[in-house]
Amino acid sequence: MKYDFDFSNMPNYVLIKTGGFAVVEDLYKLLKDLLASPKWIKGTPLVIDHQYLDLKKMTFAEIKMIQSIVEFDAEKLGGGKCAFVIQANSKTVAAELTSLTANQSFSTIKFFSDLSAAKKWVVL
Repeated sequence: MKYDFDFSNMPNYVLIKTGGFAVVEDLYKLLKDLLASPKWIKGTPLVIDHQYLDLKKMTFAEIKMIQSIVEFDAEKLGGGKCAFVIQANSKTVAAELTSLTANQSFSTIKFFSDLSAAKKWVVL
């Protein structure tokens, strides 16, 4: 999986664009790299653009593993909003993620199929 951090919209949000195949280890590395960045500010909202990420092969067990990783680093993330932008045909993955992410890692998590709507929502 490829990913890129865009800190140019700080302090409103960090935009993370991903692509390729979704692999749990890569999502762990993404989070680790974000938290290690000198530009990261705890509590900053995240807009995670997964429109070009292939989620079709991701299993429910892998989604649960991602939840565990995010919960482990919840303190470092700081509880800001998190908007996920996914392909419109990824509704099943979104439903599974929604059920699993109803926790304290973020104050609010929402899924979008439109990047501009996601950006607008995190700054409200």
